[in-house]
Amino acid sequence: MAEPDAGAPDTGAPLAESSPTLLEMGGLRFKVSFRTVGATLSVYGRLDEAWVELLRFDDFVDGPHFHSPADADSTPFDRATLGEPLAWYIAEIRDHLAERLALAGYGDLVPTLDLEAISRGASALNEAMIACVPAGFVRVPGVGLQRAGAAE
Repeated sequence: MAEPDAGAPDTGAPLAESSPTLLEMGGLRFKVSFRTVGATLSVYGRLDEAWVELLRFDDFVDGPHFHSPADADSTPFDRATLGEPLAWYIAEIRDHLAERLALAGYGDLVPTLDLEAISRGASALNEAMIACVPAGFVRVPGVGLQRAGAAE
């Protein structure tokens, strides 16, 4: 499977990135990678014969956020209200993907997807997001991804 285009990186974010993990399910492609600022989960769909980044969830240590649509400005993640970023991101994909895609302007794509298959595969996305995190980072219950020294 060819790697989908990642789109423009966040302004100011370091470009160092781990080798991505690509997963395909229910008609979508998911790219999981780690940059020096945290883990990223990108959602790609097929539009006009090309793979296009639709949504992006950035599980960053300092300033987790998401983009809906992927090329939109970031929406800051509120840990106090929503909890741990990764758990919320996976729940959005597992339980609310149709609504999230419609809000991002991709509602026409929803009938072409197997949302049940994507929901069943959400645990694989969670595992990939955990596995992409290198030494020096930890997941802190109730908080999310942190640098190892900051969590102690």
